[in-house]
Amino acid sequence: MSEDQGDIIRPQPAPLSHLAGPQEKASQTFDWRVAGVAVAVLAALVIAFSWRPDIETSSPERPSETAETEGPAVSNRSSEDRLAPFAETQRARAREAAQAALATFVEKQIQLEENMDVARWGQAELDRALALAQEGDSDFLSDRFDESLAAYEAATAALDELLREGMNLLSTYLEDTETAIDDRNIPVAEAAIEKATRIHSEHPDLPGLRSRIDRLPSVITLLRDAKNHELGGRFNEALETYDRVRTLDPQTTGLESLRAEVAVAQQRDRVAQLLSEGFDALNASRFDRARNRFNTVLSLEPDNEIAKGGLAQVAQDNDLAIIRDLRETAEQAGRSENWQAAIDAYQAVLKMDSNIQFARSGLRVAEEQLRHLNLLGRISAEPFKLSSQKLYIEAGEILDRARQLPHQGPRLQSATEEVSTLLVLYRDPVEVVLVSDNATDVIMSNVGRLGTFERKTLSLRPGQYTIRGSQNGCRDIYLSIEVIPGIEPLDLSCPEKL
Repeated sequence: MSEDQGDIIRPQPAPLSHLAGPQEKASQTFDWRVAGVAVAVLAALVIAFSWRPDIETSSPERPSETAETEGPAVSNRSSEDRLAPFAETQRARAREAAQAALATFVEKQIQLEENMDVARWGQAELDRALALAQEGDSDFLSDRFDESLAAYEAATAALDELLREGMNLLSTYLEDTETAIDDRNIPVAEAAIEKATRIHSEHPDLPGLRSRIDRLPSVITLLRDAKNHELGGRFNEALETYDRVRTLDPQTTGLESLRAEVAVAQQRDRVAQLLSEGFDALNASRFDRARNRFNTVLSLEPDNEIAKGGLAQVAQDNDLAIIRDLRETAEQAGRSENWQAAIDAYQAVLKMDSNIQFARSGLRVAEEQLRHLNLLGRISAEPFKLSSQKLYIEAGEILDRARQLPHQGPRLQSATEEVSTLLVLYRDPVEVVLVSDNATDVIMSNVGRLGTFERKTLSLRPGQYTIRGSQNGCRDIYLSIEVIPGIEPLDLSCPEKL
């Protein structure tokens, strides 16, 4: 071996298997992780042979003597190539850093090629990253570890950017798939999921999205059937169909909103039916039924103005019907001279509305009719009071007013005739003969003291009188007599001596 070649074993530059060109890569299968290990082993051998000054090559062309004579020269060249300990440490650290950067690059390359099918969407960017890695390999084999580290890191950064781009595209395509499913657009959904599959065929969201796309035709059909049920007023069938959609694909968007629309339409239909029933009942004067229907509407829609108006109409028509009934009752009672019943009916009307004129005037008439009937009845029941001049005159006035009342029914006519007869009877004085013992002191009501006498004749108005007679040694006399024409003489002598 010549002197300019040196005696130290040095590594020869050679590309790593993972740095093969595109054509070579197409014809061979490699594992970057294996390549990384190979680099590490090769580097270890380089260090082992490069930094062992005591290892020398023996040439068959030179005798041992020649080796001995050239020993000092070999020793001098080894000392020139040898690094100081600190420099050697720094060189080893740089080499390890380059190897670590290469391992990171390899890991990301595997992720892109095996998990994300990068060749289908980012081959050009991947090739640029591989070119940077090849530069790093070249620097590494030339012991330019710092340059190799920078190249590997640049290659890794390129892969990171490629990864970010891939994930962004994947996210976009997945979102596009979901949006298309939500829009019930099957062709767009299939195109979007195909793009997502090209980026990451094993993404965990893909099976679920594919399943939703497969079920989308059935979902669309059921949604259309549910809407037809709703438009046809078959609300329960519509809700049941939406439940089937939820079972088929719980993630169907707008499902709750669609169900809510059915509930609103169902309530609107129910309200319309209740209002119709309420007004039908109102027209038939079935006020309780009408009131029930309008109140039910307000329980569903508290601000429903139609129901409020219906209740107002119920109140008005019902009140009018009640008033009509009470008026008829009052008038019928008046015709039969049952004036108390008439009074009760008129008072019930005025309790509902105190300004109703017919009830006010009717009440006055009924009360006047009843009052005179009662007065005439009292006169007939106690005719003896007519002996009083004052009461006799009052009875005549009552009779005159009763004859002027607007309703001259049989009861009133009978009462006036009876009182008229009594007034005639009690109008002319009656001769009353009183006989006594001339010792009894006699006092007569409405007449006064008569004193003692044996016989006295008085002209008295018919009626009831009270007589008292007293005498010393006798028990007092108390008599209540009815003075009428043809009355017999009265004996007022003391019948019982003490």
